[in-house]
Amino acid sequence: MMTTTGAANGTGELSPRSERMAALLRGRKGRRVHLRDLWAILDEADPALATDARRRSVLAEVLEELDGARLLTRPHGDSYDRTEQPPLPRFVTLPARPAPAPAHHQVVWHHTLNWVPETRITPVQRNRLEAVDRWLKTARRDATPAPLRERSLEIFGDEKVLDRLLPTGLFGPGRLTLDLLVTYRAVVRFTSETVGPGDLLLVVENADTFDSLVHVLRDRPGHRVGAVGWGAGAAFEASVLSVARLPFPVAEVAYFADLDEKGLRIPANAAAIAAAEGLPAVRPATGLYGALLERARPQSGRRKLTATAADEVTAWLDPAHRAPARELLMAGQRAAQEAVGREYLTTTESWCADLRSR
Repeated sequence: MMTTTGAANGTGELSPRSERMAALLRGRKGRRVHLRDLWAILDEADPALATDARRRSVLAEVLEELDGARLLTRPHGDSYDRTEQPPLPRFVTLPARPAPAPAHHQVVWHHTLNWVPETRITPVQRNRLEAVDRWLKTARRDATPAPLRERSLEIFGDEKVLDRLLPTGLFGPGRLTLDLLVTYRAVVRFTSETVGPGDLLLVVENADTFDSLVHVLRDRPGHRVGAVGWGAGAAFEASVLSVARLPFPVAEVAYFADLDEKGLRIPANAAAIAAAEGLPAVRPATGLYGALLERARPQSGRRKLTATAADEVTAWLDPAHRAPARELLMAGQRAAQEAVGREYLTTTESWCADLRSR
C-alpha cells in the first residue's frame, strides 16, 4: 500500500523510535525539557542505544524529526551543547496542550459502518467516516459509478481525500471499499512506443529521456524491452493501472526518473498500487539509475530531508544506489535524468545490463 512520511510536514507519521519518544514526551508536565532528560527519555524509548556509538547522532535525528512534525521546538542561537558532534539543544519546548476536545455526538451509523464504534480511530478519521455515513444514507441505491476523485469531492468537498484514505486501515475487507462508495480508479493511459518484441515495459518520467530511449532501443538488439512508456511525472500513479490493457504482454515494469523526493515517491506508490491490483511488479531500472548517479550534475535548492525521511524515500531503489541517493536528498539536491542523454545511451552498454534478454 502507499505510504507517506509526514515527519517533515506535520502530519504526525514518524519513525517507530520517534513515535516512542513523542509518546513519552506527551506524558511530561512541563513544556521545557532539558538535555539531561532527553537522554533519559531516549534510553527509555530505545534501551539498546545506551552503549551505541551512534547514540548522539540518533538523538539529534529524532529531535529534528519531532521538530519537523511540530511536536517540539528546538532553540535558536547559543542554546546548544557543542562539546561533541553533532550539536544538541540544551533544551526543547513542547507545544501548549490543546483544550479538551468536545464530546462527540452520538451517531447511528449506516449498517455498512457498524464496525466503526469498535475501532480505534483518530478525530480526523471519525470526521471522514461521518461524511461517508451521511453520503451512504442519502445516496441512491442505483447511484452511477463515478471516478475516485469525483466521488471524493461529492462526499468530502475535497477531491483528494479518498486518495489519502485508500492506503489506510479504513479501507479493506469488512470496512470501506470502492464498491461500497460506488467508485473506481480511473485508468489513465500513458503514451508508449514499441521498441522490440520483449515483455519488459520501460517507463520513463520525462518526455526528452523517453524520446532518447525510444530511438536508442529501436536500433539496439539483444534487449527485452517491448515498449517504452512516458510516465508523465505523477500521472504514472494512475496510468500504471493501464498496464493490464496494453496490446502486448508485460511481465515486468522497469521505471526510471529524476533522483529527487517526488521522482522516487511516484514509482514507490505506483509499485504499491500494482502489487495491490495484481499487476506486473514495478522495479527500478538499475542500469539507468547507476548511469545517472555517475553522470549527475547535482542541482541544489530542494528541501533537505532528515536521515529517516531519506531512508524511507530511497527504499524503493536498488540497495547499491540507496546510499548515494540518500546523501543527495539529505543535502537538498536532485539529479535530472536528462544527464543520461542520447549520445551516452548510444555509445555505452552498461546502462542496459538489466534490460537485456534473459
